[in-house]
Amino acid sequence: MADDSGRFKFELDPESIEDSLKQLGERVRRLAGDHRYSKVRLLFRGKPLLPDIPLGIFIAGQAASFWWAGPVRLVLLNLGIGSIIEVELVNEADEQVAEGRAAFMEGEVEAAEERYREALRMKPGDFAATYSLAVLLRVRGDKAGARALLEEVLADPPEHHQDLEKAQALLEKLQ
Repeated sequence: MADDSGRFKFELDPESIEDSLKQLGERVRRLAGDHRYSKVRLLFRGKPLLPDIPLGIFIAGQAASFWWAGPVRLVLLNLGIGSIIEVELVNEADEQVAEGRAAFMEGEVEAAEERYREALRMKPGDFAATYSLAVLLRVRGDKAGARALLEEVLADPPEHHQDLEKAQALLEKLQ
């Protein structure tokens, strides 16, 4: 099962490579709706096997590779054994949030706000982007805007997020 980041483990069966690849493709397609701005990262024992691949290219490559060797098929053939690889969907919105937090820490409030809003455009309702933007708005003195964002994101909070308790505490302070 995938966690909030879109990361999951998938068992590859060398006895039925076609079925394994079909199942992997179906699973990635199901996750694609939330990951429009994502890249696929394939990990083996915690280390990337290939450079990150844009999700659309990965899906197209797997579909086109039905008759020829696609990237996952090549990895399977090189490993040559039943293996578990980790598939991680890396969303560009996460990069925007990280850039926004770095800008905020450097005092570049306008740049930070732009990055958070861009992250929310890419991934509406993203908890990290919404919480970070709420903190920024509170610091700027826009307590009503911060409260509205926190109420929105905490109406359906993720089960596990590093900032969940902080967001709940901040909302209580703003009440």
